Amino acid sequence: MRLSILDYVPIFEDRSAHEAFQHSVEYAQRAEQLGYMRYWVAEHHQVRSVASSAPEMVMMSLLEQTRKIRIGSGGVMLPHYSPFKVAEQFKIMEARHPRRVDMAIGRSPSFKNVNAALNENKEEKLDFETQLDDLNKYFSDNIDDAHRFKSLLATPLIPTAPEMFILGMSERSAKLAGRRGLPFVIAQMGQSLSSLDEVIKVYRDEYSGDAKPYVILATFVVTARNDEKVEHLLSALQLWLLRIHYLDQPHFYPSIETAENRVYSDRESEKLEKNKRRIIYGTPREVSRELLELKHRYGVDELMILPHVYGEDARLELIELLAHELNLG
Repeated sequence: MRLSILDYVPIFEDRSAHEAFQHSVEYAQRAEQLGYMRYWVAEHHQVRSVASSAPEMVMMSLLEQTRKIRIGSGGVMLPHYSPFKVAEQFKIMEARHPRRVDMAIGRSPSFKNVNAALNENKEEKLDFETQLDDLNKYFSDNIDDAHRFKSLLATPLIPTAPEMFILGMSERSAKLAGRRGLPFVIAQMGQSLSSLDEVIKVYRDEYSGDAKPYVILATFVVTARNDEKVEHLLSALQLWLLRIHYLDQPHFYPSIETAENRVYSDRESEKLEKNKRRIIYGTPREVSRELLELKHRYGVDELMILPHVYGEDARLELIELLAHELNLG
C-alpha cells in the first residue's frame, strides 16, 4: 500500500505561522518514520488559515529535516510563474537532495486579485503546454533543439531531475498528463463515482509514456481513537471548508470549541452535508477500509491523504492510526 500526505500547513486558532511550520517539520519526520511515501505541500494564496503560500520554501525546510521520504509540491500553479525560475528553484532542491524531490504542477487561477497580482505587468501568459516544454528543456539541459531560449541553461547543472506530476480534476488535465507520459494526481472532492472513473479512464487511454501510467488519488480523511473525537474533528474541518472560498474566510483553522459553538443557517447546513461527500471519516478501521476500496475501485497506484484536522496531537494520531491499520511500516 503506497500512502502519502498532502499538507496545507494549517495555522490553528491561537497559534502562529511559526508554530505551523514547526509542526509540519515534526509531522513530516513522523510520516517518514511511519512509512509514508511522499509528503507534499499545497500552494494557497490569500488563505490566512494556512501557511503554504510558497511550497518551494517549505519543501527545502522539510528536505533538510528528513532523510528519505519524498518531498514535493502539491502543487506549483505554473501559469503564474516563469518556468525558468521554477526550474532553478527545483534544481537547487534536487541538487541538495537527489532523487527526493517531487514537482506536481497545476493551473488553478486562485482568487481574482491574487491572479492579477501574480501576473501584473505580463503582456501575455504562456500557453501551459509551452511551459511544460520549457521545464523539460531546463531539467534536461537541452541546448540542441529549437527553442526561443535555445542556449539558456537552468543552473545548477546536475545529473538528476525532480519527478514531475500533473494535478487535475478534468478530462482536459487527464489528457494532458496522458499525452505527456506523466503521473496524474486527482482529488476526490465530492464528484460522482462515474466522473472519477471517466477522468481516470481518459488518462489511461491517452497515456503514451515509456513507463506505465501512474495515478494518485487524494482525499480528505478524519479519524481518531473514538467516535466522539472523530465528530469533533469533523465539525472543525466542516466549518473550515464552509468558509474557505469566501472573501470573509477564517483567519485561522477553527478550534473544536469554535466549531461546536457555531450556529448554522439552513443553507449552511445543506452545504455541510454536501461537503461530507468530500471526506472519508470514521474509526481507523472504517477509514482504512474505505481507502482500500477506493484503491481497488479505481485501480490507482497510490493514495494521498489530506489530514487537515485541528490540533497537532490529533494530526499525529491520525497518521499513526492509519499507518498501523494499513501496515505501512
